[in-house]
Amino acid sequence: MNDYSGKNYSVWQTTQLQKQEFEKLSPKEQLIHLCLTAHLAPSSHNTQPWRFMINSDQAEITINIDKEFILPASDVNGRQAIISIGCALANLKVAAKNFGYQVEATILNNDKQIFKPIEKHTGLIPIIKIKVSPTALTENLADIYQAIFERKVTRAEYLENSELPTKLLEYINSLSNNQIKIHLVSDILRRLTISEFQGQADNFVINSKKFSRELGEWLLPNNTTSHVGMPGINFGLSDEEANRLHQGLKGDIPLNPADGLKFSTGGKIGIEKSPTICFLTAADDTIENWIATGEIVENIFLKLTANGIMFTMHAGITEVSLINKLFSMSFLGTSRKILSLFRMGYAKRKEDGDRPHSPRLPLDKVIINY
Repeated sequence: MNDYSGKNYSVWQTTQLQKQEFEKLSPKEQLIHLCLTAHLAPSSHNTQPWRFMINSDQAEITINIDKEFILPASDVNGRQAIISIGCALANLKVAAKNFGYQVEATILNNDKQIFKPIEKHTGLIPIIKIKVSPTALTENLADIYQAIFERKVTRAEYLENSELPTKLLEYINSLSNNQIKIHLVSDILRRLTISEFQGQADNFVINSKKFSRELGEWLLPNNTTSHVGMPGINFGLSDEEANRLHQGLKGDIPLNPADGLKFSTGGKIGIEKSPTICFLTAADDTIENWIATGEIVENIFLKLTANGIMFTMHAGITEVSLINKLFSMSFLGTSRKILSLFRMGYAKRKEDGDRPHSPRLPLDKVIINY
């Protein structure tokens, strides 16, 4: 039996604050707490690419990307890492608003070329500067702030016939804007079409040495002490399955055909059986839209969490360029870029909902002037 309360999970045990408690903190301590909430956001392969710089005199936080944590095979242009930054920004904004503060965010770098080629660039890249200030406007976001500490991706079977609340789907649809469009799919025929694309994408990943080796580096044994990456339990894998798949994908041992098949068909079946699929597309493939996509995705995840609804990201369609293009043209009849795809529903088995969070780096590793 593995213990999921070790040092690599300790950040999740941080105490939530009431508004009065937050107000008693020093300006620096307040910014640190906001960075903490941002640090609990989801990220591609749980890389946690964000690094925060705090200027308490100016009440500012700069969110940087550590290029070491941009995945060279599945994220060659840094898109998924930037979307992760958008998720972190969403958490920070929710926490600030919950405590009666407003956030002004300025994008510092719109040049996608800084991520190409990745081998020639290392170190930190400033992405967003955040100015925090008190506001007279108040929002009751207590349940959404609490969801920051409870949110987790649950890669499991969902109850196929349990429809999501209409008001929740209306909320999700309301987050669309001129650049980012939200697509909700619930009918079985369209779900089957999406599942076929997902199956092709996952099969490509498993059979591509470049992709599979990278995945093996980040899909970890259940007893890992790593602060980054995805323990197999997050995929519902037993200790033995997680060890085999980790070593097999890395190429340390022959990949068990049954393990590869289970992994490559899991996403396909999950999409087939989930009541609602959501994906986001953008008119322009820009850094600004990547950040906006991350914000929208995390706002949806927090709302789902607050309502007891599970969700699972499916990166294959977005990460495999050819599949992304084919999906857009054949399914949407458009050249819009698919930036994110996930499924939503109620857990079929209680034990799946009880799985642990993903590990997290210590706070002093992501706040670089702590």
